[in-house]
Amino acid sequence: MDDYAYGGIVFNEAGEVLLRSPSGFWGGYIWTFAKGGRDPQDHSPEYTALREVREETGYVCEVIAPIPGEYESDTCVTKYFLLRPTGIVHNFHYETREVRWVSMVEAFKLISLTMTEKGRQRDTNALKSAIDVLQTL
Repeated sequence: MDDYAYGGIVFNEAGEVLLRSPSGFWGGYIWTFAKGGRDPQDHSPEYTALREVREETGYVCEVIAPIPGEYESDTCVTKYFLLRPTGIVHNFHYETREVRWVSMVEAFKLISLTMTEKGRQRDTNALKSAIDVLQTL
């Protein structure tokens, strides 16, 4: 599998994580993280992650750190970055039904609603790695 996506796991100052619910629960995802493939004008994986988070959640963010590992789903392999919001918020794209700030415990519960095993595993493992990175900062 050589199709890469880049995404962001966003934490606010209260330690809450930002989740999005895709329109039509695309790919079996009820709640997930913003991510997507590179566009020709994207000059780095970090830029792709920031763009996807802005489009799919409305939040303008900044990169704090890369999240180690690669996370495979049914359609691609995703590399994530730990992000924090800058305070600027736009309307989110039609591909998103809803965005929500939740506690880490609630995030794991909402991710568990994903209908595919690979999708649940990807997001659960990525969130665990993001928390590990967050705790080292």
